[in-house]
Amino acid sequence: MPSDPESLRDTALNIRSLRYLHEIELHGGVRAAADALSINASVISRQVGNLERLHGVALLERQGRRVTLTEIGRTLVEHFRESAQRDAEMLAQLEDYRGLRRGRIEIATGEGFVETLLASVLEAFSLQFPDIVVELRGAATSEIVAMVRNDEVDLGLCAGGISDPAIRARTFRAAPLCALVSPQHPLAGERRIRVEQLADHRLIFMPSRFGVQQYVDSLLRAERLNLTPAYRCDLFSSAQAIAAAGLGVAFMSTDAARQYLDAGKLVPIEIDHAIAREFGSQVIRRVGRRLSPAAEFLWTRLVKALQRRQG
Repeated sequence: MPSDPESLRDTALNIRSLRYLHEIELHGGVRAAADALSINASVISRQVGNLERLHGVALLERQGRRVTLTEIGRTLVEHFRESAQRDAEMLAQLEDYRGLRRGRIEIATGEGFVETLLASVLEAFSLQFPDIVVELRGAATSEIVAMVRNDEVDLGLCAGGISDPAIRARTFRAAPLCALVSPQHPLAGERRIRVEQLADHRLIFMPSRFGVQQYVDSLLRAERLNLTPAYRCDLFSSAQAIAAAGLGVAFMSTDAARQYLDAGKLVPIEIDHAIAREFGSQVIRRVGRRLSPAAEFLWTRLVKALQRRQG
């Protein structure tokens, strides 16, 4: 096998000759390929002949009045096409990296994730990609899944678990789903409660499109309870404020209510049920979507952050 640069250059495949072979197969002959390329047919014949002599193989054969490729000729054409595809993919990646100085990433996120998770991840991201605009769009779980599926956003971060063939999800155990009450609430002295104890209190629910409410509904179905809420609101902050005012029991993870808990305005109570303990969070992207390097970086950091929190 040749090892010196001169020998390698002499035996290297000539891209132009391979392209001419590709055009011959595509258009059904030397003359048709020449017409398509607006060059003289003798140019193509000469290049293909040089390739045949260099490697000692026949690349063309005549079948009646037609010139077709031999088996090795077709193999070389396939090699050319695969190489062209790889080159196109590499050029696309280079274009992505060239554009790192500008652009935007859109993330759909449920409430409670920005301060407790995204904030630390975004710090590293901003150092790596200081000129990329990050647009955060708050939504409920079902809405986040739809936005990711429809390519309205690059990534999604939400509560709950999904089963959608169009969605690639990494799911992690989150802080358990708990009941949240004001320090003056009758349940405030309890460390753990059973689901049926909730029937004696005014409850604060979210709309069913929220992942956290889907867990609450699952809890109630498992215990065969049909409870009517005193309040239903579509903002975690509203549910927290109502609970902090002593007007009802809200449901979410301690991560989502961190500010109210740290300020002593709410008290968390463990719900003694397997479903509450299995409360999860997930980061999602659409299957088959090629993310930009910046979005891929953020995906990787989000997955690692969720893994650390789980461990």
